[in-house]
Order: sequence, then C-alpha cells, then structure tokens
Amino acid sequence: MIYLKNRNKDELVEGHLNPNWIVEKSDPLMLMQSVPFTLGELKLLDTYISRINAADPDHRTVVFTKKEYEQLMGISCANPRSLDRSTDDLLRKIVKLKMPGGYFLKFTLFNAAGYLKDDYGNSIVELTCSEMARELFFFIKKDGNTYQYFKYALENVIKLTRKTSYLLYLHIIHERYRGEWEISVDELRDIVLDCKGQESYKEYKIFKNRILDPAVKEVNKKTDCHFEYEPIKCGRWVTRIKFIYHSQEQLEGQTSLLETTPAVPSETQQSEDDSSPKYSSSYLEFIAEAVNREFDEAELLVLNDLANTKDLSKYDTSNNAQITNYNYLSAMYNKLNVYSKKRKIKDRFAYLKKMIEDDRED
Repeated sequence: MIYLKNRNKDELVEGHLNPNWIVEKSDPLMLMQSVPFTLGELKLLDTYISRINAADPDHRTVVFTKKEYEQLMGISCANPRSLDRSTDDLLRKIVKLKMPGGYFLKFTLFNAAGYLKDDYGNSIVELTCSEMARELFFFIKKDGNTYQYFKYALENVIKLTRKTSYLLYLHIIHERYRGEWEISVDELRDIVLDCKGQESYKEYKIFKNRILDPAVKEVNKKTDCHFEYEPIKCGRWVTRIKFIYHSQEQLEGQTSLLETTPAVPSETQQSEDDSSPKYSSSYLEFIAEAVNREFDEAELLVLNDLANTKDLSKYDTSNNAQITNYNYLSAMYNKLNVYSKKRKIKDRFAYLKKMIEDDRED
C-alpha cells in the first residue's frame, strides 16, 4: 500500500482525535437498510466522520496513527490484524441506503482504506470516502435537495461494546424528538438492530433477554440518551414496542430517579416478568441471560462454577472471563434446546449440568 506516497499532504486531515468531537451523520447513513459492518468498523466510520470538516469536501482523506486511535478508544493496544481487516472490510462491503426520494442505492462508502506504515515507520490508518458517498459525508446539495443531519458526540459510541447497542442508540437519537413512539417488534429486531435471519430471536422472550434489554441497559448507562420501553401486546403476543425518551430537563426534575430506583414495570411487563428468577449481583444478572434466565440463583452458581473448571479459550472473544463464561454457557444452553426438541427432558437443569460435566473441549 502506497497511498500516502501519492498524496498531496495539504489534502490530508491528520491526527488529533478527540472523543468530544461531533459526528454529523446524514439521514441515509443513520438508517442503513443493511449494516454489513462490525462494531469496530462502525467506530472507525464514526471516527472518520468526526475528523472531517463537513463543509470542506476537498479534504476527504483522514489519517491517524494506531497510537492516536488507541488513546481515543481507551485501550492499551489495538490488534493490528483487526485494524487491517476492518479497513479492508470498510473498503469492500456494500451498504444499502434509503435516499431522500424513497429509492435505494447500493455502493461502498470508501474507495481507499488501509492500515499501513508511514514514511517514519508509524502504524497508521488512512480512510478516503468514495465519490459516490461524498455527498453523504459532506454538506453538498444535489438536485436542489440537502440531507437531514443528526449530531452526537463521538464519546457516546466509542464506549459501547455491542453492535446492537450502537444501532439502538442511533435509532433513539433519530426518533427522540417525538418523545414517545411505537415500532413493531419485527422492524426493531430485523431492521433497526440488524438481527434479520437469526431464527432464535423470533421468539420475543429470547429477543428481549439477549438483545433488547442488554442494549437498552448499555445505552442508558454509557451514552447521553435516557429512555425506557413498554411492550405492547396483541392478544397473547408482544407485537410492538413503545419507547419513552427522557430529556435532560426531565431527568434533572426527577433528581436522578432513574439511577437510584428501579423502574416500575407496566402491567404487560409484570405479567411476563413476575415468574423470572431474581439474582443478587450484576454478574449473575449478566450470566443469567446466557441461559435465558431459566434457572434460579443456586442453579446458576453451580453452572458458572462448572464453567470455571473448563478450558474455554475458544470462547474467549474479549480477554474477559465473565464474557467467556457467558459465551460458553450460551453455547451449551443452545445445545440443550436442540436436544430438547428430539427428546423429552424432565429436569433441564440436571441435564445441562451433566452436559457441562461431560463436555470435553478440543
């Protein structure tokens, strides 16, 4: 890769990344109809947008060092292979965007992207948006129309650890002016949170426990958005979700009530959740989601202790023991559900416990 050798230095936007900088994102980018990127790639995209001057389309190449990116993300060492793969994927993955006229376009967002060495041997990331995407990143009029733009501080998304949390945050930012709004469960799951094709999430309870609730919790905790939701039933089934956004003025008027007392569930939530086991620690609450909150605290402690005796290196995705245990228990629980379709299992806890005891990972 020799991008920099062929560039005029005056055309580059270099370094000086800051989490307080603002991401100004056009409406089509906010509402991608398909989101082929990982969370890491989406964070790179937002880093690029925060660094450009949206009023200056002639400077569309952004360059920053690996060290600058690590400081921005608050990590000690970014994985070079991951950065290399992420820049490759930003370059080749096709997005599907709904344009202001109601039609859809597919194209790549970048025509140059790379993780490489500069003339001084520093590891750097270089990103240049494609000509097709240029009007999405910069304030450019086309056919008399301009896009609607949404703003948020970069620090809100770099803290997030789930792609679904990132996508939910964008949805809340986009719709919060309404105060309250409804969306079908199918649209929320398949379009907004990009879970289309994942069969297990078609069951609302599984979708709620594994996707929606963790995302809501993380967005409320780590971003400037504060909101809650209520499930709406049609007959026996939850078919829609009502979001309620809390402005900063409302939060201040409630003297941080959201942070000091648990929310009172609605009648529909109470009817669904009264039978759910309660757990004494945030860790157990987290681990419980791996098994769909099916087991009580004593049973969950047994399963977690058994997981601690296993070699779980293949489930280690983040160098975090808690997440590793979660991944392992979730995998074993999914196997249990598969087995239960083939045979009647009277005691699911005992069966899962025996599965873990007998498990021999390669």
